[in-house]
Amino acid sequence: MGVKSSAEITRILKEKWDKSKDKEDWRVLTGRNPKGRYDMFISSPERIWQLKMELTGSNEAIGFGLEVGKMDDELKKLLRIGAPVPFGLISPQKKPDLAIIMAGIQQYSSDSTYTLCKEYISEKQAKLDEKLDREIERMSSDPISRRKYKEQKERETRSYL
Repeated sequence: MGVKSSAEITRILKEKWDKSKDKEDWRVLTGRNPKGRYDMFISSPERIWQLKMELTGSNEAIGFGLEVGKMDDELKKLLRIGAPVPFGLISPQKKPDLAIIMAGIQQYSSDSTYTLCKEYISEKQAKLDEKLDREIERMSSDPISRRKYKEQKERETRSYL
């Protein structure tokens, strides 16, 4: 499986989740990379997938993902590191007024996601980064999208104190 949109990956994950007999063994690990993008790893007992996303507006994001490979004991250990927090992912679908919504508990650790990206899946990680960079470049040629993206980046740099 190659690089797919976040909507396609979400649909695949939903189908696999629905068929899974071991739902309690699924894990989600999220963190931010040095570019400020979110890396999300979702694992079933057998496989692991990665979604890479960037916020482009207050409630908008673009993203791509792929199946990384098979799970092993070392990856399982890494996916459990971090602080548990709730997560939610809404992935719009092609049909109007249809979306796949995923929610649950995830581990949040930028260090763990960075380790996964650099030490375990660096080649596939590079493909996702490249695809996301191209899409952001394409999006920035649209004045409305460019304005929303700029506003989002400004919001992210503001201090909450």
